[in-house]
Amino acid sequence: MIDLQTKIHDKFTLEFKVGFIAKKNQNILKVNDFVMNTWIFVPDSLDINKSKYSKENFYRDIKSGVRLITPSYKLHALANDNTLLPWQLIETNAKVIEKHPENTDALRHAIKMYCAIAKSATREAFNAIAKETGTGLHSKAIDFLNDVPKVLSKFRKVKESLYESSNQQIVQAFRYGDEFLSNILEQYGYRLREHIRLKHPDEYQQLEPIFKQTLLAERDYKKAQGYLRIQRNSDDGNSRFVYHASLLKKFAESDLFLQANKSRNTFLIEQIFYSAAAGVAMIFATVASFFFQQKYGNFTFPFLVALVISYMFKDRLKDWLRIIFANRLSSKIFDTKTVFRINKQKIGWTKDSVDFVECDKVPEEVLKMRYRTQLFNMVSGNDEKIILYRKKVQLHRDQLAKASPYPLNGINDNIRFNITEFLRKMDNPDIPLQASWEDTNYSVIVGKKVYYIHFVIQCSFEGQTEYKHIVLACNRDGIVEVKGM
Repeated sequence: MIDLQTKIHDKFTLEFKVGFIAKKNQNILKVNDFVMNTWIFVPDSLDINKSKYSKENFYRDIKSGVRLITPSYKLHALANDNTLLPWQLIETNAKVIEKHPENTDALRHAIKMYCAIAKSATREAFNAIAKETGTGLHSKAIDFLNDVPKVLSKFRKVKESLYESSNQQIVQAFRYGDEFLSNILEQYGYRLREHIRLKHPDEYQQLEPIFKQTLLAERDYKKAQGYLRIQRNSDDGNSRFVYHASLLKKFAESDLFLQANKSRNTFLIEQIFYSAAAGVAMIFATVASFFFQQKYGNFTFPFLVALVISYMFKDRLKDWLRIIFANRLSSKIFDTKTVFRINKQKIGWTKDSVDFVECDKVPEEVLKMRYRTQLFNMVSGNDEKIILYRKKVQLHRDQLAKASPYPLNGINDNIRFNITEFLRKMDNPDIPLQASWEDTNYSVIVGKKVYYIHFVIQCSFEGQTEYKHIVLACNRDGIVEVKGM
């Protein structure tokens, strides 16, 4: 299946988190194919077209980060079940390193995976509480405030044995993981506190002492360990903490990122078709030369003129055929191909392509999702520019299962689309409309100028297809809101 989530990454960037989840049924093929087509409908007034916004521009504005989907565990189970794999691998490899201090790779990997899994479990538990509106909120919040410290406490059990080790690299790796988990507790602990305080003030009065105890205890632990902490009156605006926290995040999740080898997918085919175009043009020039030679003879002025003209047409014919081949190729093949590996073992690939397409080439289902009003169709319907971004993904489920002892379900592709290029020719965001004179008070009414960019996304897997419609509202200052997330 394809799991698609959309959010605003920053003021100028829209983020699509796309999960390509391999099917576990053993009776089907060991290869899973996914297709995701995205039609981007751009207002004509933004002046985004094929001549001004090339493939290179699009790939410059889009950033794709592919990584493994974090193995899924419930926070409560992670905190209380000592038989789960993430803890078992830390405990086992910590004992191994006592006898063999040089064998650090397995324990370092176990530390990173434990941290990444704990973060994912904490986030999912927080999201579940944030959606809770009934009587279960109180008990779920209590469980959360008990379970997260337990996850950290379990991780810290191996501290003494590791600190006695002579291998300083593994000690440092543990400290990085410990500091990362401490940041996670504070991040989601304070977010949950604010959510309950604002949305459920009556519940917060009962939970406040537990929040205070949990968060202040972690603050004291960080201070004792010498970890960086958020300061209320920081001289640098806590920029050092933010930078360090981002490095810790990359450390904890680094083993989830895949080895990727990206290459052009069209080079060989392009050269074949371009050579064919040159061959056809050369045949034309040669036949023309033979014809005029027979008619005018050698070393005559008419023959010279005819020869020059034929070669002029040959060059134009070659360029014309190259354009035709390029247009035909763009709709049949992909621009780039990226192969993914874990420990040099290929687990799959993804192919990408982008082109401007005409409205009559867009499927009827997509146009229905776009939903153009009658007025829009009469005024701007035919002028709206349409960009088609195609993505095809193939995963080798058997190789994915062999790549790690952890249960790996698939990959996440975090696609970030920067819209700065689309903002260049937008009007001022504020437009004076008219004056209002009511109750003897005179005031000018200002309207907001907003442009809408529509994304219709088609997701296909195992013969099933679904569509999603996302509307991006933006002005010259950046993204205003996203609907249909």
